[in-house]
Amino acid sequence: MNRKAILIGINHTLLMFGATVYTGVLWALHYFWYPSWDLMNVDNVQDHFILPTSAATRFFLIIVPIMFLTSLIMIWQEWRTKFRWHAIIGFLGVSGATLVGWFLIIPVNKTIAAGVDQATLTELLEKWMFLNDVRWTIVNIMWLALVIYLLMRPSIADES
Repeated sequence: MNRKAILIGINHTLLMFGATVYTGVLWALHYFWYPSWDLMNVDNVQDHFILPTSAATRFFLIIVPIMFLTSLIMIWQEWRTKFRWHAIIGFLGVSGATLVGWFLIIPVNKTIAAGVDQATLTELLEKWMFLNDVRWTIVNIMWLALVIYLLMRPSIADES
């Protein structure tokens, strides 16, 4: 296997790792961690909401730039093939999820962290869950496009 094939393999593995973690976190969020969000109140929101969302934000501040870079490399590598659309969907997925997170979800996190009354907390959590459902849909499409790409594309190692 040549050096290019190894580097492309590492690139695609990093992208799929990021996509899988992102999708997995949102599945866990959607089905396991926050189905009982309506039980959160101003007394427990710090421990059960702010701490986990802050940790996730710090983690994804590392993973997402790697995903942007690796998806752009995948687009470049596949530009003249029929597989470019999978790479483009991957890039659009990470872009869409990031835009929803950065511009819509994180401001809600910051407002909750600053302290709100119970009525406002309930309203903000409803908005937060809806926005995460939007992001969940985006990352599922991204993940599926990348999985289909990996299943359909002939091995890069075979091309060398």
